[in-house]
Amino acid sequence: MRRFIRTTLKFSIVPFVVGCLFLLGYWHFDPFKVLRTYADFSKPVIVPNRDYVSTETFIRNNPHHHYNSFIFGSSRTMAFKPARWKKYLPQDAEPFLFDASNESIYGIYTKIKWLDQQGIPLKNVLLLICHDRTFTHSSNVDSHLYIKHPAVSGESMRDFQWLFFKAYIQPDFWIRFYGYQLFGYQSWMKGFIQEKPIFYDTRNNTIYMPFQERLVSQHPDEYYKEKKEVFYQRKGQKIDKSTIIEYRQEKMLQEIANIFKKHHTNYKIILSPLYEQVKFHPNDLAILQKLFPQRVYDFTGKNGLTSFYQNYYEQSHFRTGVGDAVMKKVYLGKGKRR
Repeated sequence: MRRFIRTTLKFSIVPFVVGCLFLLGYWHFDPFKVLRTYADFSKPVIVPNRDYVSTETFIRNNPHHHYNSFIFGSSRTMAFKPARWKKYLPQDAEPFLFDASNESIYGIYTKIKWLDQQGIPLKNVLLLICHDRTFTHSSNVDSHLYIKHPAVSGESMRDFQWLFFKAYIQPDFWIRFYGYQLFGYQSWMKGFIQEKPIFYDTRNNTIYMPFQERLVSQHPDEYYKEKKEVFYQRKGQKIDKSTIIEYRQEKMLQEIANIFKKHHTNYKIILSPLYEQVKFHPNDLAILQKLFPQRVYDFTGKNGLTSFYQNYYEQSHFRTGVGDAVMKKVYLGKGKRR
């Protein structure tokens, strides 16, 4: 009997120790950077939850910088640099890039509503609407990459943290994560481990990917040759066959408009110049024009920005030069206002 007990303990203690080390590894490495507070989220090892990074950066730095001007939208807002936007704004403007990956109207709405509830002035706003992203969700999502920060969503921090821990214990994740810790980046880690460094400005939350812009600028022929399969042949301008703005989303847009009116916000609604060259359904465009009269600037479809494929890093994200061109047209009165 004693031998049986000793043998049982011998074989059970190993998985127990491994399990403890596995849990300690989560706490020690904090792979998703959601367990502790960070002054700078730059150079993440893991593909980050951009919504969390943006919100944490705002919460940490707003007492020092007193932000009053905001850029909202998806990762495509990285083409709109706050420092460059500021030259079109009043001298007292303090801009902040309040973006999120795959940002939805729900995410934009809850951020604007939360800022209003916190008593944060909304003097200037640049709001980017993407035909293929903005109206895909009307509520929070159950994904560790895209779930909203609990401070803004008002949802459970426990559930938020549990979602990240569930992602950590998935073999697809931890094999790659600890493989990276042991051997450095390998091609089979793509999609989980950040291949090239990303930097975030700790003041205005600007995203910098210097490796990408340097490669495109210095070696454009080589870069676009490798990406030739990405830039598919387009068949001219298209119009959405069906509407995408649902009733609940229209109500969110209405409340956003009310908050802007309350704050006397100088705002611009930008319809993204996407590579796909698809224009909004006329009914959706009419809703935006009704709620935000004379503030909607339509850069969708086929135009000088979308026709040139070298204005894009790939088929989804346009370059900083496009953002600069859009801001110049919008703020200097040459944009196509709807």
